[in-house]
Amino acid sequence: MPCVCRVVKGLSFPYPLPYCNCSRGRVPWLFMKIHSVHHEVQDPFALAAQYSSYWEVLSLQGFAVSSAALLGCHPLSEITFHLLNIWLSVEDHCGYDLPWGTHRLLPFNLFGGAPFHTIHHQRFRVNYAPYFTHWDRIFGTYMGPTLKK
Repeated sequence: MPCVCRVVKGLSFPYPLPYCNCSRGRVPWLFMKIHSVHHEVQDPFALAAQYSSYWEVLSLQGFAVSSAALLGCHPLSEITFHLLNIWLSVEDHCGYDLPWGTHRLLPFNLFGGAPFHTIHHQRFRVNYAPYFTHWDRIFGTYMGPTLKK
């Protein structure tokens, strides 16, 4: 059961986030009251990953913990998930397009990584998905990384 739980949670956890992020971006009150603290940092650095308002932290962590409880995850699976999630979040906010970055694991920019998320911090209304880019492609909010010369 731990393997199934880990896979289900790993696939389901990132999916509601683009909807939440998108609604925060399109509803000014939600953006100002919840997510704007995180966007005070336009050029991301690793510590910006955890720089959020109290309400945002409570909602994200509440969802993560409650989904683990609802799925009956093994504690080791839950710890592994949270460690991986923190790693990916810090990597997305590092601001570097590292040659060993996890966004290079999948082809066709299916996994956004730091270049994808940096654009989100600079433009706000694009690239809402935290890791996988397919939700942004579906909802028309995808903006691919551009080469800077």
